[in-house]
Amino acid sequence: MKLNHQILSGAAAVFAAISMGLVTSQTVQAQSITLHKGYDKTTMPYVRQKGKFISANKRIKIKKYKFNGQPILTKGDKVVYASAATPYLINQDNYYYLGHGGYLKQDNAYMMNGNTYVLTHNSYIYDKNGKRLKTFRGKRAYLIANTKIKSGVRDEYYRKPFTYYRIGKNTYVQSDQIAKVNGKGVLFISQNSAVYNSRGQRQRQVIKAGQLVPYVGKVEKKSSRYFYVTSGNNNDIRSIKNYRIKGNYYFKIGKNKYLRANNVNAINGNTLYTKGPIKGKIVTADQMVRIGMGDYTSSYYRVKAGKNPIYIDTGLYEETNPDVPYVWCIDNGPTLAKQYLESQDYYDLRYSVVYFKTNQAVFYNVNGEKVENKFAGDELAVNQKLYLWNAKDNQAELYYHVQNSLVYQAGAEDERQNTAISNLYVKASDVDISGQKLKTSNTKAEAQADSALATSSEKQGLTTAISDVDSVKASVKYRLDSWVNRSLYDQAVENAKTIASDKTATKAAVKEALWQVDFAKKNLKGAKVKVKDVNNLTPIEAEQVLNLARQAYDNDKNYLGVAVYQKWAHKAGYYPAEGWKSNQKTRYYLIPAHGGKKILLKFSDFATEK
Repeated sequence: MKLNHQILSGAAAVFAAISMGLVTSQTVQAQSITLHKGYDKTTMPYVRQKGKFISANKRIKIKKYKFNGQPILTKGDKVVYASAATPYLINQDNYYYLGHGGYLKQDNAYMMNGNTYVLTHNSYIYDKNGKRLKTFRGKRAYLIANTKIKSGVRDEYYRKPFTYYRIGKNTYVQSDQIAKVNGKGVLFISQNSAVYNSRGQRQRQVIKAGQLVPYVGKVEKKSSRYFYVTSGNNNDIRSIKNYRIKGNYYFKIGKNKYLRANNVNAINGNTLYTKGPIKGKIVTADQMVRIGMGDYTSSYYRVKAGKNPIYIDTGLYEETNPDVPYVWCIDNGPTLAKQYLESQDYYDLRYSVVYFKTNQAVFYNVNGEKVENKFAGDELAVNQKLYLWNAKDNQAELYYHVQNSLVYQAGAEDERQNTAISNLYVKASDVDISGQKLKTSNTKAEAQADSALATSSEKQGLTTAISDVDSVKASVKYRLDSWVNRSLYDQAVENAKTIASDKTATKAAVKEALWQVDFAKKNLKGAKVKVKDVNNLTPIEAEQVLNLARQAYDNDKNYLGVAVYQKWAHKAGYYPAEGWKSNQKTRYYLIPAHGGKKILLKFSDFATEK
């Protein structure tokens, strides 16, 4: 998607800098650590069970401890920071972002499950500047009360990793609980960081992400460009000396050795804050805007996007003092919203997407003739750009070949969000296009030449192209792919059969049928889940196997789906269950649609060892 549509999101985007430790590659031997002073002078350590770290049942006193060995890094849970429910600020009003440049006033709708909005009032759809759109997704940009509209925005998340240090028998503390190492205050390094000299010249030394590095200097009770807050008191601001060298800020870690402050997430285990601007790889947040008062204050970052700034809700809160840090409050404690990356619309990253310019969706066949269809055509993925010759009009025009529908279509046979489509075209002049670029595959002259009738030998090429259909459908690439991709291949094969037996088929129809079969076959990407031991799946691996099994039988009218069953200790057999226990206790069964005995599925049919 274009920069002015959406900012600060992305499947791989990190929205918040993490104050927790990562991992250092060096082995730590018998070092002394000092824990933070808690309100009751105790802290809750962690214990390790089956490879996972959980809070211990009893607290320990705040004091110095010794730790040995190597810190242990864990990936951490997903933390959602942006979703369809994230409000955007435009001209001091809150809006929901629908995707594809459309915004809906938050006061005019509420959210249902499944990222669907329900209109409480008649409402227009607006652009990023708060101006009414004339059309949206190929229809009038006006919705009446009680209308439902699905969001095109996917959840965005980051992971909050943790590093654990062993201080006793099965007793661990996290890096954010550590105030000092060997009696010295430390910086937590959030990313691989080069060391610089006092002139800002990069040195050969690089410090790995996750290390706790002692700093030079004393903690002072004052605010600097980079600072932290102690004891959870927003007025108790601390900092160490910030060195400004050639426009960048640094912390000193040794004689003529400096680290960029932007690569540090914590000082003495306390979350690091900056007064900004906050720079990411793509965009810059240069201002915080606050709306409301006291506990009802909402905070927005101003993000530069071309000529016009966009304001996005950060999920941050603050009280009345404008000088205190902006804290993002989540279940696991506050973290600093510090690093940003831009992303694009999910569909634009995967497809070439077309939208009809008017409310009328018109489709054509391979001969440039209008055809009846059941698709509303809100958002369509297209995979080919070509000229088609219309013998009636005696001219060639530019078209796009439709791959699948990307929006839930009421009344579609599958009633899914993604609907496979074959042998259908839209006129380029009727649509706008975004996403992946397509090259025109032929010329007008070639399109005219291909309007002649196909020869028998040309049609025979179609029969040859689908001669391996049985082996393709038996392959893992087909069986374990999504229903849409399987359906695209099925439709391409059926279309090839129809064209091969059609006496009036043109050369263009044969060429297109061959192209569709080839595309659909190459588009099959089914694969087994890679696991460490197929006979001893972890809960995460088991969930992946279950999702893949359900995908394999999705939309199959012969089956209701795949269900989880477990073995009970006090009963014989397996019974419906919620989640995974183990390979010995859990089974996945395929449930027939019209009664009959359920079918036991083999884990090995869906998983393979790495």
